[in-house]
Amino acid sequence: MVVLSFISGNLKGEPCITVEIKPKCGFLPFSRFITEENAVKRNVVRFRMHQALKLHNQEISEYSEYNPLDLFSGSREGIQKAIEALYATPQNNFRVFLNGSIVFGGLGGGTNSTTVQVGEAFEDILKNVIQADNGQRTTSFLQLVAETIYISGALEQLLEVQKLDTYDIEGAIHAYYNIISQPCMVCRELCKDKLSCRYTSLHSIPLDQSLKIVKDYLIAATAKDCSLMISFRPKEDGRLPSHNTVYLGSTNQAFEYKVYFIDLDLKPLKKMEAYYELDKKIVSCYSQMMKTEHETDKAVTINSNGSVRDQRYALEDGLFTEGCTGKCK
Repeated sequence: MVVLSFISGNLKGEPCITVEIKPKCGFLPFSRFITEENAVKRNVVRFRMHQALKLHNQEISEYSEYNPLDLFSGSREGIQKAIEALYATPQNNFRVFLNGSIVFGGLGGGTNSTTVQVGEAFEDILKNVIQADNGQRTTSFLQLVAETIYISGALEQLLEVQKLDTYDIEGAIHAYYNIISQPCMVCRELCKDKLSCRYTSLHSIPLDQSLKIVKDYLIAATAKDCSLMISFRPKEDGRLPSHNTVYLGSTNQAFEYKVYFIDLDLKPLKKMEAYYELDKKIVSCYSQMMKTEHETDKAVTINSNGSVRDQRYALEDGLFTEGCTGKCK
């Protein structure tokens, strides 16, 4: 990864604001080892499906509208849309620090949407960084973040690493059992009619190929779970221009910026089985949620007064009971 640094010089006293973003997986998997019952993974981003499991486990209180495909789209419009969605529902995926102290997002990563009060407080915090009228600073700041991501190209590099996962966990798990020289528990669980040659063939490949499959998967998993850090400082008049300067047109300000990644420790081999089990839970909960919503949409009745009554709230308590009980805990 390319790390962009501030120009050396006396920056004492200037405010430094840093944004931490967890981009998550920026592409739809394309592995031929994804089973037909899990084909939804090819059409729905992992982040969206994982939200269903987190909601079921009460780790979050509402869905985020963030779509990693927007952030990784390479377009200004898509990136801007993604940043606005992250700000609206930060969860643990969007945090802001001012001079090293957290000022937005919470130490534990907030689980709720950004309230009016939180938004007003953040707007006030930005007054020494963004030279805009009250009520416009946050909008300008989010534009600054989006523009920096766009011009830095950092996510293009990250996406390349994420795409090392060409087998998906449904394929890589078989290579894992080759490495640890144990009977494949996945093959044991699969019905014989589902155990096609594409899975059994994975247990006939050389050990070095199994090692490469699993190593690439773990490297990609690290890239899917790392944090993108972007630091800004307002650029003073008279300082020499540099390649790591971003211009904010709405406020006529220039900022020096630095882009880097953290949490890059390679995921351990022993997590492979946990990744496989989590993948099953995520798909199961999301599929059940879709099934329940479909049933709810059909459960519209006409009450005695002749008006339409939606039964969504009557069914809400049992949203995940059929497909996720026991599987998603």
